[in-house]
Amino acid sequence: MNEFDNRSLSDAELYFWLCQMARQLDSGIVIVNTKKGYTIEFVNHVFSHMTDYNEHDMIGMTIDKLRGQLTDILNEEAIQESIENGLTFKTSSLHYRKDGSTFWNEVNIIPMHNQFGELQYSVLMMRDLTDSINVEALIELEREVYFSLENGDSFERIMNKICSTVSATFGKKCFSSIVLVDDYNRMKYVYGELTEEIHFLDEELLLVGLTFNENTSIKKPVIIKNLSESQYNKIFKPLIEKHPFVSLWSQPILNTEGKIIGLFSIYFEQQAEPLAADFKFLNRVVPIVTLAVKYYEQKNAIRQLIYQDASTGLTNFEHFKNKMMSLIEHGYEGALCIIAPGEYQNIVDLQGRQAGDEILRQLAGRLQKLTTFNDSIIARYTSSSIIVASRSTNQQVRIPQQEIDDILFEPYYINDKETYLTLKIGTASFNDNEPFIDAIRKSDIALSNALKASGTVVKRFEQSQIESVEQEMNVLAHITKGLKNNEFLPMLQPKVNIATGEIESFEALARWVSSEIGFVSPAVFIPVAENTGNIYKIDRAILRKVLQWLEERVALGLKLYQVSVNISPSHFYNAGFVENSIALIESYNIDPKYIKFEITESIELDNVMRAKKIINELKANGIDTAIDDFGVGYSSLSYLQKLPFEEIKIDKSFVDNLADPRMNAVVKTIIQLSKNLNMISVAEGIETKEQHEELKRLGCQTGQGYYYFKPLPLEEINKLLEESVPV
Repeated sequence: MNEFDNRSLSDAELYFWLCQMARQLDSGIVIVNTKKGYTIEFVNHVFSHMTDYNEHDMIGMTIDKLRGQLTDILNEEAIQESIENGLTFKTSSLHYRKDGSTFWNEVNIIPMHNQFGELQYSVLMMRDLTDSINVEALIELEREVYFSLENGDSFERIMNKICSTVSATFGKKCFSSIVLVDDYNRMKYVYGELTEEIHFLDEELLLVGLTFNENTSIKKPVIIKNLSESQYNKIFKPLIEKHPFVSLWSQPILNTEGKIIGLFSIYFEQQAEPLAADFKFLNRVVPIVTLAVKYYEQKNAIRQLIYQDASTGLTNFEHFKNKMMSLIEHGYEGALCIIAPGEYQNIVDLQGRQAGDEILRQLAGRLQKLTTFNDSIIARYTSSSIIVASRSTNQQVRIPQQEIDDILFEPYYINDKETYLTLKIGTASFNDNEPFIDAIRKSDIALSNALKASGTVVKRFEQSQIESVEQEMNVLAHITKGLKNNEFLPMLQPKVNIATGEIESFEALARWVSSEIGFVSPAVFIPVAENTGNIYKIDRAILRKVLQWLEERVALGLKLYQVSVNISPSHFYNAGFVENSIALIESYNIDPKYIKFEITESIELDNVMRAKKIINELKANGIDTAIDDFGVGYSSLSYLQKLPFEEIKIDKSFVDNLADPRMNAVVKTIIQLSKNLNMISVAEGIETKEQHEELKRLGCQTGQGYYYFKPLPLEEINKLLEESVPV
């Protein structure tokens, strides 16, 4: 039983209802009367559009009308059997339109019974699948071509495979060929089922005359409906005499520069005029040929450069790897170093990829002169790094500072411009007890850690680095769940008036206790969240919790304190940051003056004018801003006077070294600068009474650190405020 069987209709009513339904559907519909020799009684307009057969053509006919020379007879018999036996059936078949062109037809058969439960009609729902089947065939072909190229199959076999696939896909009796030409448009290679025949044709007339003469656009297909009646009849006569070819479609093959490199042709044994779908198909085939040609040429070029990197002249990695395997087999052990200029990407962005190649070449030349790398193998590793294998028995590379100075002190020259570098170096040992690939992996891990540090740095591989990567990946897998489960919470650390000891305000510090992996350090989850684009969600989660806390204090009639919330750089520069923040604050009916946004110093270096606009918008809405970690960046004084902050937070690294006269002078200058700019100075990380007293003497207004209070949960902050006394 199907969904229509529940209707109790007479034969006439059933027919009328089916016709009405068919006219409304966007599928081709054919209604077959099973009591009249399984002939067609109705077709809708979609069917007519799809096949070019109108109702007059089809009434009284059978579905066999759509069969043709290449139609699968067994499949057609299955369709007919389903109609006759009242079976539901779905299949795809190669059918023919009225003009003889083919299309892939999805046929879905639905039996219909009358009021007596007798099979009366079969409804055939049809859909043209040609385009999707062609696309699937081409995707599979592209995959096969790439796989064959990767596995070293002959180019001839690959080209022949493309030709045979196209011929099989068209649904007409046809043969395909690919002709590649040289720079002078002379036939160089022929592939496909007609290789010998085309070789015997006059190439000057057939290939050059047909495809490249002044009267033919070389970037458009050439379509000849009837070869024997065309102007090229004489040229094709030997081919027509051997094969019953009638039509020819020919498509130029262009390389990525738009230069013609060959010709893709299809010869048909019946008159064939391409439809829009056929042109689309051809336009998808040719890039596969181009890809194969380009890939094969590149692979040949790579084979020719077995030992050398073409861009730098250095040993390439494959040759380096072979040498390393030989060394290990002969019992050598030593250290691997992967070395990357810290400024590589900036150099490429400013001066192009060739400048990056030149930097690596010059760097390798200097490395070769160092005592540390005497008798070492140096090669290009990646686009931005060099790999060095030291053949000494010492498995730890220790590059003396003097040698580092030697390779960095003098400028590098790119297009006569001086360039200075910092180096990021990752090292690991190699020996015959450890696979070479593991030594590479460990050096890569060490380099990743070096890239996170500023300046020139050497990082040796340690097992803890792998554990750190695993931890980061584990954290990444749980961040989304942590946000969903409301696991990110603020801990508030009081900011204290240094002169009076009274609590003036708080800073909200994000903390995460995962239900699955436990406590996660901010030093771990914040970088992961920043790299994955989740940091703004954490920022907002913390802000929301702070607002809830303030709202609760309002409800209880308790005193409110300003709370500083840290904002990540990507969140700060988001187009909707100000608007969304204001909306969130207003949703809790909290006066914006009780919220302050802390912005790390490095954020302003990106775009001072844009940062100024955002800070002014916040200020106009009553929200204060503070510059966090002041002094750690590079251009603090140059932009500080341009940005209207209310607060400067002196970084903990300055407070830790107050005993140093030079650092003390720096802190004193920052405090005086904040006064001159009408900003509040806040010293972070105060841990001792001596630091407190010295900052008090220097005139710092506010202090924050374990000397006063550690970060506390909101519940403990409430208790603290109830019994708060000056420190």
